[in-house]
Amino acid sequence: MIDENKLQARAGAYRFASSGAVTDKVLLDVAAQYENQLRPKFLSVPPREIAKRFASDDRLLETTKYDGEGVFIYFEGGRKTFPIFAFSSPSGRLRAGLPALEALHRSLTAQGVKKALLRAELYLAHPTQGRRRSVSDVIRVSASGTEAELAQLRLAVFDLIMLDGKDLRTTPDFSTTWETLGRLAGTDESAPAHRAAGQIIPEREVEAVLAAKTKAGLEGLVLRRLTRTELYKIKPQLTVDAAIIGYVEGEFEGQYGVLSLLTALTYGEKKPSGHYQVLARVGSGFPDALRLELLSVLQPMRIPAPLAMTDSDGRTVHFVRPQLIAELEASDLVLTSRADRDHSTQLLIWKDSAWEFAGMTSFPRLVFPTFSRLRTDKEIGSGGARTTQIAPQAVEAPSVSRGTQRQETLLRREVWTKEQKGETMVRKLVVAEIRHDPESFPFAVYWVDFSPKRKEPLKVDVSFATTADRATALAERAIADGIAKGWVKQG
Repeated sequence: MIDENKLQARAGAYRFASSGAVTDKVLLDVAAQYENQLRPKFLSVPPREIAKRFASDDRLLETTKYDGEGVFIYFEGGRKTFPIFAFSSPSGRLRAGLPALEALHRSLTAQGVKKALLRAELYLAHPTQGRRRSVSDVIRVSASGTEAELAQLRLAVFDLIMLDGKDLRTTPDFSTTWETLGRLAGTDESAPAHRAAGQIIPEREVEAVLAAKTKAGLEGLVLRRLTRTELYKIKPQLTVDAAIIGYVEGEFEGQYGVLSLLTALTYGEKKPSGHYQVLARVGSGFPDALRLELLSVLQPMRIPAPLAMTDSDGRTVHFVRPQLIAELEASDLVLTSRADRDHSTQLLIWKDSAWEFAGMTSFPRLVFPTFSRLRTDKEIGSGGARTTQIAPQAVEAPSVSRGTQRQETLLRREVWTKEQKGETMVRKLVVAEIRHDPESFPFAVYWVDFSPKRKEPLKVDVSFATTADRATALAERAIADGIAKGWVKQG
């Protein structure tokens, strides 16, 4: 059932395997079938549709939406080694010896259970210092956490798949399963293992329950119909008005327009102080016609960039004067990108009609931001894009330590030319090592493409790398993609 050679010893009695540790194909198949059957049943409901979607007195089960990792739990009371473990299917990733698993083992044994297969969420206890713990925290702790951190991992059990040889996937009324889960796992939400927090309510109360749970700092709700497999995920939608400070342009659907916007928020309680905190780059939610219109509006507003920025595909971010406001929507707001480091964005200063890069500083991150509309009724100068929308305490711009001065070393420079119809086209590769601060990528690869007769004559793509080998690979790929027959290398 378990390939113990795959297990790695961690802190205390904890054992972990990243994949392939579960060898029982029947167990993996049952788990995979459950996952495949349930996943299509989940529907996401925007908060604005709650009142219309859930208006009757029909009963349903509401449970807390935990920001953790879904796992299966197998228990077999008679096994001498690893009688209980958490696993994922089909990967076979396995965790055994967690304090939360041992607590559930004791509870199932006390209830006289012989075998069980359960579905649960592995999560970290509610946040300290105002930050909700996310799935990335769970993955980090479960892979390499200390004994104290492992003790903070909890199991919220929300379904019972098999119990002592009985298949419970087709139970006609889930309220029976819900009661059984309360008996087997317990209902004490502060315990290491417990039934998921929730209750059976009339559906018209969903909106009030969501408001109460999100106010308490929880992520959202999962709803389940009792007599049919119908599930819903509901999380609050955030709306933020942000200044447009840059954009990326390129081809889409055979046309050429704006692909994404770079947005920022302003510091200052009553009027902007000139300090702008980068918030998000947004590439979804635009109608095609608006992408074309925005390009004609933003191109005349372009000014020199205070630093080199690209999108995930290496396309250049063009900076503009801060004059327009965009309304953004997002599913969530988080403070950190990893458990041990705050999420940081660029702090920029708008002074004398130019941007200046002031450094990196901690700031919340929007999760899945999308463009909603342009706010022509709001102005940046009157505080229409304040940081206090998402960070009430962020009134004054933070002081930023510049650290060491930027040092740039040229590692590679190559130039090619090509004559075509009396015009000279140029392509240039530059690889540089940049030493600035610990948050920066140390290597940059620039690819310059100049064609005088093209609609946009000059294009500059920038890619970043953490190692010299990766920078070399990016450079060679740029040459392979950009240099073909007819190009002549210079110097």
